[in-house]
Amino acid sequence: MTVTQHIASHGKTFYNPIVGAILITVILQLLQNSIDVFVKIPNRVFALTYFPPIVLLSLISSIRSDVEYNNFAISQWWWILLILFPIYIFIVFFVKRYEPYALQQRNIGVFSQSMWRNLFILFLLFFFVGYFSNNDPYFHKRAKIEHLIDQRQYTKALSVVKTLSHTDSVISMLTIYAAARSNKLTNHLFSYPLVGSSHVMRPLYVHSYLQPDSIILKNTRLSANYQLMGFLLDRNLSQFIRYLPQYYPSKSVLPRYYKEAVRIYSLHLKDSIPSPPYPHDSYYQYYFNK
Repeated sequence: MTVTQHIASHGKTFYNPIVGAILITVILQLLQNSIDVFVKIPNRVFALTYFPPIVLLSLISSIRSDVEYNNFAISQWWWILLILFPIYIFIVFFVKRYEPYALQQRNIGVFSQSMWRNLFILFLLFFFVGYFSNNDPYFHKRAKIEHLIDQRQYTKALSVVKTLSHTDSVISMLTIYAAARSNKLTNHLFSYPLVGSSHVMRPLYVHSYLQPDSIILKNTRLSANYQLMGFLLDRNLSQFIRYLPQYYPSKSVLPRYYKEAVRIYSLHLKDSIPSPPYPHDSYYQYYFNK
């Protein structure tokens, strides 16, 4: 819902979980009550009054996982409504038309036929919501990462990144940004899944749903570590060694990844490499795992 509202409003509004949940519940309940008052569906299938609210709930929660930056789009199942609503109207008409001729049923107690029929209808409606809403776990984790970064909870965002089974260029950009903002860029970045090269470090080719491009560019354009880590991501050690003395005159205070890169470069000059195995979160592992 956070991503849906942000993209639909072009970033002008934000989604508050508590307020949003209350408003959505109230609106859906009012819609259900209106159907109950004006349509007067018989009690034996009273659960049908929840069908339009269920469809509306599915609609607003069915954002596509591949939605493009700043381009709102819901799942391409809207055409199903063209089939479902006529069927719904026909069923309601049929039930109301033949209600006076329906057989008398036992409608007292917890084992009444009406209760079980309505529970079955509600079960189908809940299944409808679960099936047609966005249930992509990767998309939900990406949305959570973006929300945490937007709230400046960078460490928590990085914790979610570690749970991903795979990554993409946008998540890589956000991972690098969160690592930089939490002072983990030069010592812990390669412990997280990454794809791409230095091109994914800034929102020039990839874009976040929630984090404005201007914020990322403003906070990183003058960063020396961003430039140096870009060389490491490209495995361009010659450029890294060239610019390193401008920012770190003394090699004794080099961060972990810079020390490892310098060692790789020095050994390359001797036609040698560091002895494996390499720690999984080291630059050695990233550099030689091509």
